[in-house]
Amino acid sequence: MRIGMNSLPGGLDQFDDNAPEPDADPEPDPDPESESSPAARAEAGGDGKDRPPASPGQRIATAGVALVLAVGLVAGLWSVPSVRTVLLQSFTRQQAPFTELYFTDTPRFDGGTLIVHVAVNAHGTGAAPLRLKMTLESRGGKVLNTRTVGLKPKDGKAVPVVARFPKTSDTARVRVALVGHAQSLHYTFVAPRNPSGTS
Repeated sequence: MRIGMNSLPGGLDQFDDNAPEPDADPEPDPDPESESSPAARAEAGGDGKDRPPASPGQRIATAGVALVLAVGLVAGLWSVPSVRTVLLQSFTRQQAPFTELYFTDTPRFDGGTLIVHVAVNAHGTGAAPLRLKMTLESRGGKVLNTRTVGLKPKDGKAVPVVARFPKTSDTARVRVALVGHAQSLHYTFVAPRNPSGTS
């Protein structure tokens, strides 16, 4: 109820409890149907469809698919040598590059042939071709035969080399050297015993 005021002489105001209230625009009642309309729901940020939360089985399946994709991606990248090298350098402590040179079997005579088995294993030195120089010497140090063999190293994997030389009666030593590197090997054959007991 609104209280009206009438002015009295002398500047005094008189309150009139019976004065009619001015017309006021009533506030419209909310329309429940309009609030649930698709347009209202779109304005509120929803599409009107209540989506139930994913079940544990769906979450496990999604995680499994993601895991399989990640493993497949890593496996595919690992199969590329340059990528594998970069990944190894990124996630492992790297040692200084070096190359191994060693006999894989004792040099031996097989009939009229001398067979020499060696291997080269390069670690982090790249894939540049290497050369092996093999030399047969007499007991006095005279060079009897020489052969140079080229090979392409595989990082971290031994590359075998087998060399065959014709047998000579005075072969006493086999030397193997990695050309341009410090690595070298030698093998000395035991001298045959003299039946008379003298040497």
